[in-house]
Amino acid sequence: MATLEFYRDKEKGLLDPALFERARQVAEDLVREGKVKSSQFRNYFAELRALENRFQKERKADEDLAFARLVPELELLKAKLAYNTRAQGPLRGAGKFVAFLNEALDAGKRSPKDFEAMMKYVEAVLAYFYALGK
Repeated sequence: MATLEFYRDKEKGLLDPALFERARQVAEDLVREGKVKSSQFRNYFAELRALENRFQKERKADEDLAFARLVPELELLKAKLAYNTRAQGPLRGAGKFVAFLNEALDAGKRSPKDFEAMMKYVEAVLAYFYALGK
């Protein structure tokens, strides 16, 4: 599978408009799969938003250090995702959601700019997910 790319021009900070079409398609897949509840999605997004807020505060002093602290937190979120897919876990059967979030988290770990773009992408998927009636 191709690596998730967020930018048409990363240096200029120009997001690829196709990213938001992809977000809509992912949301449609999640709704079709029907295994993730909106509250579960919101919980993961809230955790990401908290990490983003901490990163934004810490980066003012030292962006490299702030990002170095953020990456293990993103890895921990991936571990939580994996744990929640166990046989009795709340995300059992939610393969599309887990794949989407893992792919986004991996892409967000590349750089501070990629993390910022990842947040917009995950937010867009969540918005479309709600718009589609979940």
